[in-house]
Amino acid sequence: MKKVALSIILLIAMSCSKKQDQVAQDTFEYFKTHLTASMDYAGLKTTFGDPDDDIGSGIHIYVYVLNDATEIWIGYTDKILYARHMDSNHQLLHVII
Repeated sequence: MKKVALSIILLIAMSCSKKQDQVAQDTFEYFKTHLTASMDYAGLKTTFGDPDDDIGSGIHIYVYVLNDATEIWIGYTDKILYARHMDSNHQLLHVII
């Protein structure tokens, strides 16, 4: 019985820590800290997950929606051209790259 209870507690703890990690990834601070100009697309996906959208025409503009409803826009061809933090009205808040 103790082993079952311990297993359940461990599963809950692991589940909570994964959710906290995901929340941390959905913040401006996480992008500001982890995004580098040298990242390729595979690096973006590994670090930030799949983009929520690609609004580009001619180049990719990968959109990541953050937990505060702002967005990170990453202009990309074969390298990162720019990264911007945008508000819900698509107004520039910060230039990251």
